[in-house]
Amino acid sequence: MPDFARDAAIIHYELVGAGKPLLLIAGTASDGASWGPLLTRLPGRQLILIDNRGSGRTKVEGPLSHKDMVEDCAALIEHLKLGSVDVVGHSLGGFLGLFLAALHPDKVSRLVTMGSGFIDPKTKVLFEDLSRLYFTIAPEDFFRLLYQWLFSTPFFANPEALAAAARASTDYVHRQSPGDFARQIAAMDRPLKVDFATISCPVLAIAAEHDLLASPTSVATAHAPIAEHELTTIEDAAHSMHWEQPDAVAAAIVGFLEAK
Repeated sequence: MPDFARDAAIIHYELVGAGKPLLLIAGTASDGASWGPLLTRLPGRQLILIDNRGSGRTKVEGPLSHKDMVEDCAALIEHLKLGSVDVVGHSLGGFLGLFLAALHPDKVSRLVTMGSGFIDPKTKVLFEDLSRLYFTIAPEDFFRLLYQWLFSTPFFANPEALAAAARASTDYVHRQSPGDFARQIAAMDRPLKVDFATISCPVLAIAAEHDLLASPTSVATAHAPIAEHELTTIEDAAHSMHWEQPDAVAAAIVGFLEAK
């Protein structure tokens, strides 16, 4: 269970596999465990799974900021004595990867974002309401509501499987607390101002066909300023695309990262 200290925070990370380093940055309400479906689908890589502030086993007090999360990623790369690494980020993690590429260009070789589109006012209100409700309802009910925004229609076809998923999320030993979820949502009110036009590394933006949080159009708009970027869309998937279509997502990631 490796950790390192930075600015009064204890940052947790995991190393999985062997080979060329690949940093995986999870999104809001997620930690390193959220990458489960891809762990066996990214061969020849040492996967570096970081728990962002406010999630998993990372420990820190006080308000959270995306700037600190980005600097944690940069510090982890230095802690591991690595140079420039490939990076994959999901949702907020994709934006953290973009910020990292802009602010620390020497640390990012190639970047893949997944479901990373601009947050509109409706989505911001959704997150704020979910943040408030998590303190007042049973965790299983919270996850059932959250899943509506993460998964596409087939996920809900089997009531027993849906109930089992909600129980598993509730029973996860490192489940994010309502307070930490609220801290991560509050960080949206302190946005990091970065000019994506300064990003010089190649970027692949992966969207999901049925994503209610980051539509393919929103993903395309967010990445438009980046000179060297590609767009691709995963069919039959929503925001948690790597859980619904892991083979297609892994193929897109591997194909892009291994391109010459």
